[in-house]
Amino acid sequence: MPQSWNIPEKRVRPPERHRSVRSLVIQGTALLGLWLLFSGHYDVFTISAGVISVGLIMLLNRELFRVRLFPGDIHSEIKISAVFPYVFWLMKEVVIAAIGVARIVLSPRMPVDPSLLEFHAELPNAGSQTILANSITLTPGTITIDITHGVFLVHAITDSASANLTRGVMPARVAHLYRDDLSGEVTDVTITKWAED
Repeated sequence: MPQSWNIPEKRVRPPERHRSVRSLVIQGTALLGLWLLFSGHYDVFTISAGVISVGLIMLLNRELFRVRLFPGDIHSEIKISAVFPYVFWLMKEVVIAAIGVARIVLSPRMPVDPSLLEFHAELPNAGSQTILANSITLTPGTITIDITHGVFLVHAITDSASANLTRGVMPARVAHLYRDDLSGEVTDVTITKWAED
């Protein structure tokens, strides 16, 4: 079993994190908005069913937000004003990366130079690490393989695909979703190239 899985033999209850009413309202509103968007119906029955479903989901998942996933994990509120700029920036990066991957695929030479990138990112909590991992995976050309205590293992098909990570651009953007004084600094970067046959 890989050591990075770090599965304890005895289940120990970690100290709890606390969530504000504001974060619960935002989560409930977002879930209800998705329900209405996907259902396409806005009658009393559909809205009532959505409210009940959202309430049940939040009730069943309440324990997930109380657990510290690693030492120093704290529950920080995401700045709502930073969400839309981040989403638009990420969409732009996804389009740019998709064009880059399309060029590689369509090129007769197929200039693929795969590597494994390992780095540590200074992020405030498990939520921010999850956002970064998913953002990396959404961006064509890179995929997050593992996260262990803030250390990310990422597969990249070219050096340019991992440029935003090694320079700390994407981690810094994720860190600023929480606080302006967080740098999202990337340290301990290790790049492993695939061996030539």
